[in-house]
Amino acid sequence: MKQENISAVIVEIRGRNAAAMTSDGAFLRVQNDRYEVGQQVLLAQPAETAQPVRKRMRLTAYAGMVAGFLLLILGGFKGYTTPAGVISLDVNPSIEYSINIFDRVLDISAVNDDGELILASMDENALRYHSVDEVVNATILALRESGYLADSTGNNVVIASSSYDARHTERIAERLRILLGAYGDLAVLSVPVTRSEVESAHERGTSAGKLYIVEELEDSWTDTEDFDADDWIVRPVREIIRETEWQREGRDEDDEGYEDEYRSTTSSPYKTPESQQSSNPEEYQQYQKYGSDESEYEPSETPEHGEPERD
Repeated sequence: MKQENISAVIVEIRGRNAAAMTSDGAFLRVQNDRYEVGQQVLLAQPAETAQPVRKRMRLTAYAGMVAGFLLLILGGFKGYTTPAGVISLDVNPSIEYSINIFDRVLDISAVNDDGELILASMDENALRYHSVDEVVNATILALRESGYLADSTGNNVVIASSSYDARHTERIAERLRILLGAYGDLAVLSVPVTRSEVESAHERGTSAGKLYIVEELEDSWTDTEDFDADDWIVRPVREIIRETEWQREGRDEDDEGYEDEYRSTTSSPYKTPESQQSSNPEEYQQYQKYGSDESEYEPSETPEHGEPERD
């Protein structure tokens, strides 16, 4: 039987058999002689049977390509629907957004009773799989329509961002700070937080952003009376931030009148006659971390680092 020598490269190994690709793009099935993928070999193939084998191997290769393509699609779909982080937005209502690796919103949940009222006015299903930037903007609109953020300036909004790695988390926090900072009437504090900080906040029935500003207040506390974190956690964001600023400035014995005025103006800073801040925020589902710290992320055009505003 006439033999012909064929130069080829081993592209796949399956037990006793191997698949080799020739220089003209044809695929051959050969016996595995301890080959390794990528190894260049010189094969002896009967001339009269070479063409049928090539056809069979081409079909096998095409089938493998189709299978690989389907695997890529299914794997991508799993990544698209797997939670990779959490963004929280706090005013008086507290709301959380579960996001995937592409910063698309997978789920929206309320952290307290006021948050439930806001979500009731929004179409959650229509917002799923939109970018978190769009959904945060939609939430700001819903807050305005519900009577929050009604002042001409100084409406405090806290954003806390957590994602699959620190660099990506900082990018999201900075991007959302710039996004909301474009509104002239909002005083935005946007901070990156870790997964453990999100979990700690969940254990206390609040969001990572609310816990962040409460801990800032605790660090600034100068009162002789003990600091009660649980009491402050259920208070509106504006009240917590203003109290923190006041504690940092320190008290003046001659400024008692200011203290009385301050207390009266911060006891009910939002125009929500039918909605009161819940003292028992509802529990909500924690997110699962996606992938590893080595996950790739397409860089955005916004700066990677930014000092959050503390208005």
